[in-house]
Amino acid sequence: MTLSDADGAFLKEILRRLADQPLTPEDPLYVPLHIRPEAEDPVAKIQLLIESAALESVQLFSGFKGSGKTTELFRLRSTLQKKGFQVLYADAVEYLDTGSEIDVSTMLLAVAGGFSDALQKALGADLAAESFWQRIGNYLTRTSPQVTEVTAKLGAKGPASGILGGFEAGLDVKMALKTTPTFRRKLRDFLANRLGELKAEVNRFVEDGVKLAREKAGKPDLPIVFLFDSFDQIRGTWVNEREVMSSITQLFASYQGLLHLPYVHVAYTVHPWLRFVRPGDFTITTLPSVRQWENDPPRTTYPAGRDILRRIVAERLSAEGIPRIFGGSDPQSHPLADELIAMCGGDFRDLLRLFRELITLVLTWTCSLPVTQEVVQRAIVNVRRQYLPLAMDDVAWLAEIEAQRDAELPSTSPEDVGRLTRFLDTHLVLFLGNGEDWYDIHPLIREYVAEQAKRQKPPGERTA
Repeated sequence: MTLSDADGAFLKEILRRLADQPLTPEDPLYVPLHIRPEAEDPVAKIQLLIESAALESVQLFSGFKGSGKTTELFRLRSTLQKKGFQVLYADAVEYLDTGSEIDVSTMLLAVAGGFSDALQKALGADLAAESFWQRIGNYLTRTSPQVTEVTAKLGAKGPASGILGGFEAGLDVKMALKTTPTFRRKLRDFLANRLGELKAEVNRFVEDGVKLAREKAGKPDLPIVFLFDSFDQIRGTWVNEREVMSSITQLFASYQGLLHLPYVHVAYTVHPWLRFVRPGDFTITTLPSVRQWENDPPRTTYPAGRDILRRIVAERLSAEGIPRIFGGSDPQSHPLADELIAMCGGDFRDLLRLFRELITLVLTWTCSLPVTQEVVQRAIVNVRRQYLPLAMDDVAWLAEIEAQRDAELPSTSPEDVGRLTRFLDTHLVLFLGNGEDWYDIHPLIREYVAEQAKRQKPPGERTA
């Protein structure tokens, strides 16, 4: 049936509802992925660790792209707030250059600055006389007269001396930290033998902030949590990926103690590959993809996983969506919708992508409802195309992962770790779990990998 104007408007609204963005638990589109009897709940685990710690703690939280880390952090924030915690949130991308190496002084400044900004947002104008950015700007001006001006690009505000080069303290420090490599280099060199001083400055500011928050709340023992999200987006570029990975590994291996904040429970969103390069060194709570099948040869359907994904789709498509788009009368499921769901690999982002592609095809190609098998298959083909083609050495490793349901690394070199991380971040490989961790390749590429692997010579050692 040809689309009516009402159908077109309805489908465009569905496209908006299928947008890939973090949701809060209060959002009507939010569906809790892990709050069900058969699933482990990573957020509940972090919450327990925070609540059972005395005064302060550090939690490392991770997951591959599309696993819903930020949405789950929002759920943690909401749950803790209901229990009387003061929860602050900052996005690391606002403070750090995602394409550059990270050192401990830069990280300390970003974390303390993020804490300062989040505290000011929570408490309003009642923040102490100076923000952390102002305080650290004054510290650098006071202690580094021997360091020359960084750059004139930010616009000098006074005499060109010290690391700041006469820039206004506060906003300019924050801006330069993210955007000016020269500033970061001079800062790193200047602070190399002054980490103790810097940490003391950070601690004093955080302690003042904690005191202020407790006084404002009238609760001398108010527990405070700081969520430093999106640090896992510090990835470097294809030119310096190896150096960036090495700097991040060193940061957490050598300086994790400095990332504690006094009287604050801090949760960092970190890179999932840390578990590969330093096994046993870190306790990282990692979000898996939603499991759609059992870890057995035929990949027997796992009903609980399928049903939670059905529920997500039903919420996104609205109460009338499935019958209106696919036909039938069941508002919760339809065989054609299930075909799309089965191809997402339990990955939330790919689930949304498949249904967005379907709606786009209806609006721009068939212009009719309900959809047919042909449209569903075209949507799958179009999304699969975004994964292909694959290099032959990648095919060999992916075929091995598919056969073994494991992702053993030939070494912990940055090259091997980076390659496996790329597989996981692009969802070619899925991180799953049912009491123990296991891996499988994405349903969208399963057939392609099998066909390409058959064309290769008899299996040998995979290549790096």
